[in-house]
Amino acid sequence: MTRLTDTTVKAMKPPAAGQAEHPDEMVTGLRLRIGAGGRKAWIVRTRAGGKPINRTLGRYPIMSLAKARSEAQKLLLEIATAGAPQEKRTFRDLLDHWLDHDAKANNRSWKLQKRQADIHVIPAWANRPIESITRADVRELIDGIEGTVAPNRVLALVRRLFRHALSRDWIQMSPAEAIEKPKAERARDRFLEMDEVKRIWAASDLLGYPYGPYVKMLLLTGQRRTEVASMRWADIDIDAATWIMCSDDTKSERAHLVPLAPQAVEMLRHAPRMGPYVWTTKGETYAQNYTKAKAKLDGFLAAGTDGEIGPWRLHDLRRTLATHMVRLGVSEIVVGRVLNHALQGVTARVYALHSYASEKRSALDRWAAEIDRAVAGRKVDNVVAING
Repeated sequence: MTRLTDTTVKAMKPPAAGQAEHPDEMVTGLRLRIGAGGRKAWIVRTRAGGKPINRTLGRYPIMSLAKARSEAQKLLLEIATAGAPQEKRTFRDLLDHWLDHDAKANNRSWKLQKRQADIHVIPAWANRPIESITRADVRELIDGIEGTVAPNRVLALVRRLFRHALSRDWIQMSPAEAIEKPKAERARDRFLEMDEVKRIWAASDLLGYPYGPYVKMLLLTGQRRTEVASMRWADIDIDAATWIMCSDDTKSERAHLVPLAPQAVEMLRHAPRMGPYVWTTKGETYAQNYTKAKAKLDGFLAAGTDGEIGPWRLHDLRRTLATHMVRLGVSEIVVGRVLNHALQGVTARVYALHSYASEKRSALDRWAAEIDRAVAGRKVDNVVAING
């Protein structure tokens, strides 16, 4: 053990590779660490509660030997009297750690779970210290999620994340336990009649950019709300009127080509370019506050002369497209290709060789024309609902 003095610390040479550590005789636990590049730093290495603790105090010569000894003594006293100081981990830290150390290795659905967290949880809790999140916070979050399936899925995900934090002693108790499933899960069959489509289309104009045209794009394309929200300029060919999503951008993890109807192309031509995403409020990320925008849209509908419409949610727009396409004579196979549904069996492998681009374009153009007829006030036939 080398006796550390100002002279010896200054004269110490870096190792040929890796790092070398030199313990201090005067303060047990204090060490001078020297990297192969010559960088010198003061660290404290000790144990508390049977667990190792490593802390970096500062760099030499910015922090002198005398100062390092003083700071090390303070830290060791704090550890001895109150236990190891805890890092303030945020919910985003927890999510990232769980994804990197658990989910990606053991769970094939981790991309979907990350998307659920990005949509429903991160906007509310991203920078919240995890120990500050209470059971009331969890209940309020879950109660604010639309739908019959999503609230239960998000509750299960939040519960799993806090159990991950418990297993690493980052929290003493999970705020997500003892909370019952908020809703019984059942398949939805809600779709919008064309007079409802007309009213939502008109009310969307009052929302302005980005949420107004975003809602219209949901109606025109029938794609999932996060897929439309995260639409990127790089994936759009306006001249060819196409939008191509790579497999990483879709829930089904299949690449998908969406032909764009003339109304969709026109909206894109007039949309501002503020960054990589088409629908954005700050230019750096795609717009995500769907629940607040949907509530505002419902307010516009309720204030209209016809009053509010029956309960609906954004995902119903996808089912609305599918239901009316069938009424318009589009085959269910083509509707499935428009929606990027998985096809099963031997037939599916044959279909997979054919993109159905022309059939999808014809179907989406017919649907867009039907929206135009409804908006213009022309009568359309009633439809029979289908599930999907």
